[in-house]
Amino acid sequence: MIKLKSFYIAGQSSQAGYTILEGVMAIVVASVMLALVGPVIAFSVGTRVQAKRVELSAQAGKTYIDAVKSGVVAAPTPKATALQSVGVPKTGTLTCDAGKLCTDPTSSDYQLYCVDFDGSGKCELDSVTDMIVQGAAYHPTASAVAASGYSLGVRIYRANSFAAGITLKEPENNQGIKSNSLVTNALGDRKLPLAQMTTEVSPGGTSSSSFNDIKDRLK
Repeated sequence: MIKLKSFYIAGQSSQAGYTILEGVMAIVVASVMLALVGPVIAFSVGTRVQAKRVELSAQAGKTYIDAVKSGVVAAPTPKATALQSVGVPKTGTLTCDAGKLCTDPTSSDYQLYCVDFDGSGKCELDSVTDMIVQGAAYHPTASAVAASGYSLGVRIYRANSFAAGITLKEPENNQGIKSNSLVTNALGDRKLPLAQMTTEVSPGGTSSSSFNDIKDRLK
């Protein structure tokens, strides 16, 4: 007698695989996570870009100061007004070759100097790396400059801050650069300078300027 073997075909479980609802929920969760993490990533990238820009501005300021001290660039005429009281440059036009003073805009209270970081040979209004240095010299008594030197103050703006429609501003309360000048929206405020610094220039490039002369100018 031949016995027939019985075969059992297991039916598919209702729990196997993913349902459409589960797939939709996964997409929603992923979207929420991206919405939360995305701004953080964008801010981080923007902050790194701005940090590099601030580094370039410091290099630009030192380049200008060295050029003035070495006589490569004619020093600004010392005024009885310190940098903190000197107005900001006008915008809308800019004629400035690399490593030279700008011819437009100009002012008797300060001079503008181009530091070309993108290698184009001049500072351009659409450049994101070129820097414009505003330099102003200060001494309370102009007649004493030859004997005692002067203070050289600089503000460094990005070149694209000089585009039409932008009105430059001085640092808040003239107390120097603060964080809101640098990290507004992670990319900084184009209306404000990236850096500001002051140095002492001795007469004739020598080191004979007395301590009292420097102290008087730093009051």
